[in-house]
Amino acid sequence: MRQRQVSRRGFLGQAGGTALGLTALSYRRVLGANERVVMGLIGSGGRGRGLMNLFLKAKTCPVEFAAVCDVYEANLVAGMQIAGPRAKNYEDYRQLLAHRDVQAVIIATPDHWHHRQLLDALVAGKDVYLEKPMSWSIEQGAEMVSATRRSKQIVQVGMQRRSAPLVLEAWQIVREGTLGEVNLARAQWFWNMPPLAKDRQLKGRLNWQQFCGPAGPQPLDRGEYKNVSFLNWRYFWAFSGGNMTDQGTHLMDVIQWFLNDGQPPRAAVCYGQVYRLQPSETPDTFCAVFEYPKFMATWTLAYTNSYQDGWKIILQGNKATLELDNDGYRVYPDPGRGGKPLAASQQKQGSLPSEPHVENFLECVHSRRQPNAPVEVGHHAVLAPHLANLAYRYATRAVLQPDGKVIFARG
Repeated sequence: MRQRQVSRRGFLGQAGGTALGLTALSYRRVLGANERVVMGLIGSGGRGRGLMNLFLKAKTCPVEFAAVCDVYEANLVAGMQIAGPRAKNYEDYRQLLAHRDVQAVIIATPDHWHHRQLLDALVAGKDVYLEKPMSWSIEQGAEMVSATRRSKQIVQVGMQRRSAPLVLEAWQIVREGTLGEVNLARAQWFWNMPPLAKDRQLKGRLNWQQFCGPAGPQPLDRGEYKNVSFLNWRYFWAFSGGNMTDQGTHLMDVIQWFLNDGQPPRAAVCYGQVYRLQPSETPDTFCAVFEYPKFMATWTLAYTNSYQDGWKIILQGNKATLELDNDGYRVYPDPGRGGKPLAASQQKQGSLPSEPHVENFLECVHSRRQPNAPVEVGHHAVLAPHLANLAYRYATRAVLQPDGKVIFARG
């Protein structure tokens, strides 16, 4: 295919009309011989395309993308360029799910679509790699867990720290009791983000009504900020829980996993503001506090300052403190009251790649074992940030009841 000789719509039309080249019978023979997994991508934005490339490079088994779906023409074209000329393209994800050769799908759409698309994928008999945060609300998350357990499908939530060797090493250090009793855990994420652009233009057709979907009709422009609800969808409540759930899913999961067997908090409070990223609805600066049975945790984000640029988790025990971030982990023995800070007694440098998480999913597609981040983990990981968002929006203390319901209590 010579891309420069066809228009965007011509390219999509040609690719969408091209057969995969494998009948159902021949596909079964290929699967038996080479363990190939044929996949579809729902949501071919930047994260979706990044996952495509990771899956295509996987060592566990060969992967082929038979179909790509997106409501935005520029994303669809970019996704098709990775998938290749034999793949089909769709604007409606339900058509992709009806593609009989597709065995598994990546769902990399905005948060408000995760619930409906996961449920439909399960009904269609597809295994699913679902980007985080798993759900748009606590209620949706509970339903997603139940639906997955009623099915026979493999669902991995895209929380790659669950498969990262460095994080697993740090988890073992905590489990061995190195830190002693931990009463305070801290999570942080600091980036110095530029203000949102006011007049950004789309690069091709956008089916805005299809994008909004379960959120109902929403404004695309907000005052002088053009196309901001689409190009910066994560900053609006109709589509997302903001950076509280987007970044917080990763960090609060690690804290709960290490200290509370993955279980969510009992209650949360939160304060925040939009200081720079107007016209955002979700705060660009916030601090949440979570109550657990044996410790408390804070989760702080500022997109207006890059001190200690990026994310960090700090677990403070009465014997030692653990720092975990994108550069690895470090353990600092407690110097005792009035003592001088000590150098790290244990440390490991390295990055946190996504490849092991992708490989784990593909292994589970073949073995039918549960993956490292099943839906229960995904649900509990985002439940804490959801609770903090409720506390923030209602300006009160949000309490999680044993039945999963939330009540609000002053003080």
